[in-house]
Amino acid sequence: MRYRKGYIALSDDRDLPLLVMIRNARAITYDQICALSFIEGREKCRRSVHWRLSRLEKNGMVQRTMYEQLLSQPIFAITRMGLEFLEYRGQTLLALPSTVREIVRKTQILHSVELAGIRVALAENGILKSWKWELEVLSNNLVYGTGDSKDFDAIAEIAVGNQSKSFAIEFERTLKGSARYEELCRVIAAEKATDTVLYLTPNSQILYVLASEIRNVGKRIGFALSTAFQHDLLDTRVLTNLSKSNVVSFREFLFG
Repeated sequence: MRYRKGYIALSDDRDLPLLVMIRNARAITYDQICALSFIEGREKCRRSVHWRLSRLEKNGMVQRTMYEQLLSQPIFAITRMGLEFLEYRGQTLLALPSTVREIVRKTQILHSVELAGIRVALAENGILKSWKWELEVLSNNLVYGTGDSKDFDAIAEIAVGNQSKSFAIEFERTLKGSARYEELCRVIAAEKATDTVLYLTPNSQILYVLASEIRNVGKRIGFALSTAFQHDLLDTRVLTNLSKSNVVSFREFLFG
């Protein structure tokens, strides 16, 4: 079949999932795209991923974002044209329509890259059963949630042996004011979608302040360093919100 000049033929089994991944992640690095594409069985080599990304970028479906100097590799986000194409192919996301004013904010880029790294770590370890990005959680809450629904950064389900467990993930890159944490405690306490939340932070200072602010919410809350979690996963030392502020392994926190 001959296509008219300028037309880009995108496949449903490889190109569309790649676009959906980039959209749902908000911002994601080249290495993370490759890793998830390999794990999910859509690609077998980086050369193929590079070729697909180059086509999408050349045709205005995705674009590179800032902060490449910090990570030494491209960070990709979907464009308005990419969103329009996905909607045309029936891949609509309520939380991010093509009519949105701003697709990805500067403040969301590094935050999103960190979350993508967490997903890659869980998936590469072979324990990730399912994952919902923040945009998927938000879309679900817009349809089925209430005013108290929490738009978590992600909701993951992991399986270890014959045990499986879902939990919410929050990455706290910077601290908020005390009043904001008071409101956050109220929302988390009222949230019915999950009874377990893992808060990940970039350093110990934020971790301990966060642990003191979010305690009595009637749910299991764990606090850990994001870098440690991505490296140690089930063996990560997690500070809990129990009365004695126990420090346990993530495995014990989740399944104990």
